[in-house]
Amino acid sequence: MASTLFPSGGYDHGTATGKGQFEIDLTWNPFDYFDQGQSYLVFGYGLTERFDLHGYYSIHTERFHTYYAGLFYQFLESNRLDLATAIGLRRNRTTKASDIFFPQLLYTFKLNNGFSIGGSFVNISSDQESKNKGIPVALDIFLHIPLKNFMSLPDNISDIKLALGLFNPVTNSSIDKGQFIPTYSLDFKF
Repeated sequence: MASTLFPSGGYDHGTATGKGQFEIDLTWNPFDYFDQGQSYLVFGYGLTERFDLHGYYSIHTERFHTYYAGLFYQFLESNRLDLATAIGLRRNRTTKASDIFFPQLLYTFKLNNGFSIGGSFVNISSDQESKNKGIPVALDIFLHIPLKNFMSLPDNISDIKLALGLFNPVTNSSIDKGQFIPTYSLDFKF
């Protein structure tokens, strides 16, 4: 049975990586210290200035792994706001369950001095019956802090940001509906 949810994946945002550039975002839950934490790697590669290949690989504390691969298109770029959409497939390596992420609305509000607020809304169509009732709406939101404002970067890295935010993992049945989990990542652009 197919179900449709409105959750979001950690740290998607509305700004494309840029043609020929590679972006990698790292989050580590050391020794599974946080019960609901994950260790994951998110990537983006700019096929054009507005079109990216993007995805992630995640290791969950419950000892299963998921991965996602998709295509991303930034349809609005302005001085203060970037908006994008994407489509992709998530797969659980243990259960072999698959989810289609579409449509997605990703956003970046650009603040002064390289700071930004970003996040995403993602519709997930699952090949597994959902334990969630109704249509939950999840919000991912984070603050990007540009570390190049505080330190010099190596020549091969064009940007490093610290992302601090909140994530509502509505497909995780051990999390109460509407509960947000704090999370972070270190984001590198090459």
